[in-house]
Amino acid sequence: MAKSALDHRSGMLAWAARAPVTAFLAGTFLWAWLLWGYWVVAMPPGGLALSPFFLVSAILGGLAPSLAAIAVAWALGGRSGIARLLAPLVRWRVQPVWYGFALLTVPTVTLVIAALQAMTIGGNRLNDIGPLLAVLAIWPLMAALGEEIGWRGFLLPRLQSRLGTVPAALVIGAIWGLWHLPADYIALKAYGDWFIAAFLLNGPIVLTAHAIIMAWLWNRTGGNLLLAVLYHLTITASAMLLPSGFADGATGVAAAAIGAGCFWVVAIGLLVWRRSDFAASASPT
Repeated sequence: MAKSALDHRSGMLAWAARAPVTAFLAGTFLWAWLLWGYWVVAMPPGGLALSPFFLVSAILGGLAPSLAAIAVAWALGGRSGIARLLAPLVRWRVQPVWYGFALLTVPTVTLVIAALQAMTIGGNRLNDIGPLLAVLAIWPLMAALGEEIGWRGFLLPRLQSRLGTVPAALVIGAIWGLWHLPADYIALKAYGDWFIAAFLLNGPIVLTAHAIIMAWLWNRTGGNLLLAVLYHLTITASAMLLPSGFADGATGVAAAAIGAGCFWVVAIGLLVWRRSDFAASASPT
């Protein structure tokens, strides 16, 4: 390898070690947005066309947070840095109640959302599972593993130690939602003039509620990354099977508002009921 290339590589590693959060965010956004950017223009305006090329691009882009976290962990500590980052992923010995919380919270709230939507605005929220079977078999797990090593495994402990639990969760929720912008534009571009409202409700607003809930779960289980992955898996699977924004335009925005509102009820309930838990801060892993 040429000396200039080695110097560039060492310079990048030194920068990542000096500013790990900045390096993580840069890698997370650049990798995903470059892969998804093509589809912002290429996807037909009528909605998603699930071609193999699109699915590969979507999945690879969705790996960005975890890949960026692993890269920065390597810059910080080599193989041992990566081992420390991934260690919480195999902490499976926790009380069954936490598995129940991680796996059942989102599906339960999603059913409540569907009932409220049916009573207020009507409409059909249940997707036809047939065409989704192949995607359902891999997408929720890939999305959860592809993101949670980054969002909760890497970013949450670092921001939490500086800002506190609630501010860190609010920041991560906003970043998490913004990061989805190209993907959400592809999925929601049929909303037309209602796109901004639909994006905010389906992106930063609802994901910030999830970020608060997941920060609580993270702290209560001693930084268990496996449970964060399982919780995230249920977010993706529930959204695919029973989407809250099941229609375009104003109706879809109203439906998404009901969905986001229900998850904020859970988040605020935890903030009030378990407020002492949110006073804890974790050291970076």
